[in-house]
Amino acid sequence: MISLPVTLTTACVLGIFYVALSAAVSAERNRSKIGLGSGTEISVALGTEHQAPRLLIAVRRHGHFAEYVPISILLIMLLEIEGAGRLWLCGLASALVLARLMIAFGMGRAAPNVFRASGSVIQWTMIVAASVYGLAIVFTR
Repeated sequence: MISLPVTLTTACVLGIFYVALSAAVSAERNRSKIGLGSGTEISVALGTEHQAPRLLIAVRRHGHFAEYVPISILLIMLLEIEGAGRLWLCGLASALVLARLMIAFGMGRAAPNVFRASGSVIQWTMIVAASVYGLAIVFTR
C-alpha cells in the first residue's frame, strides 16, 4: 500500500479552502441575482481590480485556484510516490497553501497588490521547484 501523508494533508486543507471559495461564489451569485456568468462582460484594467464587481472577483478567486492547484497537488503526489524528502514535500506543500491564501486575499485589492503578486511568485516558484526536483529524481536514477 502506498502512503502519501503530505499529499493527503495538503489536498485536505486545500479541499476545504476550495469549498469556501465555491461557497463565496454561490453567495455572491445569490446576492447579485446572477445565475450564470459574472454579470459583466467587461475586462478590468491592471490597478483597478478593486473596482471590479464582487461576483467577478469571487469567480476569479475560484477559477484561479482551480487552474493552479491540480498540477501542484499532482507534482507533490508524484514526488511523494518517488520517495522525495519529507522536508522538501512539506516545504512545497506549505508554499502552495501560502500562495493560495495570498492570492485569494489579494484578488480584487487596489494596486500595488503585494499579496496577489507575491502569492503568484510563490505559486510559480513552487511549481518550478517541484518540477526540477522531479526531473532530478528521474535523471539521477
